[in-house]
Amino acid sequence: MRGPSGGSLAPPVLAGVLLAEGFASLGAEILALRRMLPWAGSAVTVTSLLLSAYLLALAAGYRRGGALAALPGARRRLSARLAAAAALCALWLSEPGVRLVLQAPLPPLGQVALYSAAVAPVGFLLAECVLLAHACSPRGQASLTAGRVFAASTAGNVAGALGTAFVLLPLLGTAAATLAVVAALLAASLAARPAAPLSWAGAAAAVLATAVPLLELGWEATHYIERNAHADYRTVRLPDGGNVLLVSEQAASRHDAAGRAWPYIERFERTLCEAGETRVLALGAAGMTMGRAAPCRLEITFVDVDPAQEEIAAQVPPAWPPPPQGSRFRAADARAFLRGGPGGWDAIVADAYTHALSQPGHLLTAEFYREARAALREGGALYVNQLSWPAQPLFRTRAERTLRSVFADCSTWRVSAEVGRGWFEGLQASDNLLFRCRKDSSLDGDTAIYSDALPRSDMDLGLRRLGAPAGPPAVPGQ
Repeated sequence: MRGPSGGSLAPPVLAGVLLAEGFASLGAEILALRRMLPWAGSAVTVTSLLLSAYLLALAAGYRRGGALAALPGARRRLSARLAAAAALCALWLSEPGVRLVLQAPLPPLGQVALYSAAVAPVGFLLAECVLLAHACSPRGQASLTAGRVFAASTAGNVAGALGTAFVLLPLLGTAAATLAVVAALLAASLAARPAAPLSWAGAAAAVLATAVPLLELGWEATHYIERNAHADYRTVRLPDGGNVLLVSEQAASRHDAAGRAWPYIERFERTLCEAGETRVLALGAAGMTMGRAAPCRLEITFVDVDPAQEEIAAQVPPAWPPPPQGSRFRAADARAFLRGGPGGWDAIVADAYTHALSQPGHLLTAEFYREARAALREGGALYVNQLSWPAQPLFRTRAERTLRSVFADCSTWRVSAEVGRGWFEGLQASDNLLFRCRKDSSLDGDTAIYSDALPRSDMDLGLRRLGAPAGPPAVPGQ
């Protein structure tokens, strides 16, 4: 039946409005998740909070939109809500809006919840638009019209999800993707608007809504190497002349003309050379700096989920030395590469982070460590870089326990020891905790413990002594 406003939209215009609405609805969700990445990481809890808030807003919007559709003026309301959604997207999907919320003095998940609540009204307004668009549809059977309306909106959802993730973010960046969402909503608002001159207030709102992402687009072009679907990349100059590559505001790689890197990278390089482990698989390729100043020649295959890593590494300042000779890059998820890769590696280095507090969860599981172990040659080693937080003993304990459940022979090195800290002082600091776990088929997976019921420690120790090389007895205290 014809809408109560008396101003129906032609089928092609109505379809275009609904496609734009659906595109913006899913595009806004994806962009909101991407905008939170430098602040909160990509944990499942972050995604869950945002999607729950947005879906709740959609439910409320559908209910409210059904009531509004029964009132006169549906077309005018449709246009106004599309414009309002554009303004909210311009605010909350831009860097200033993100900083305004995510710098609030709250715990990390509290900041995520607050930002989710700020973005959710976009979903509320766009859900109202679906029902208002139905009220603006031409005469026809109600159920058939409703089916077409929701089909067009859902097709827009698909376009928004795929277009934002596979086209806008990888090719144009976050600011351009935000601008595309805002532009789609403003175009739909103008198309749905009843025939009347645009007011000064409306024109000013449209200009403001487009100005924010346009300004950020200029800022992005001058201050970042790249901002794509995976991370924000920029470099910072250090007082000593070195350069740091920041990945989503986390210091990922450091190098200068003298070849100085982070202490933990230099520790890895020295140990790899000492052990003769020269055929290396590096999971996490930010900057591709490993091996550039190593004391021996390392043949490194860098694997990273972001296919732009080679291009990013080539754009850092001139002081950044070239990648080591013989290095290569493969764009893939770490576990997918392990499952289909060549195997037989001398060493695998796991150093992948999406955020300072968010190491990818699928690279912390026993299943991942088993896949890494299977890809090593016998006697090869897995190197793991984990940040150690004294205030998070539960995570630290379980992460290490998981690793040692697969690799029996694991040694650790706390980077703080290299700057002269004492044992107790080093334990209190938030530093990198490095693991080197050697593949040993005779011990890996052993879960036996000593107990009063099975007192076999003397037997195990005796067997090891029988197999140990002869030498002078150890002197206590040396």
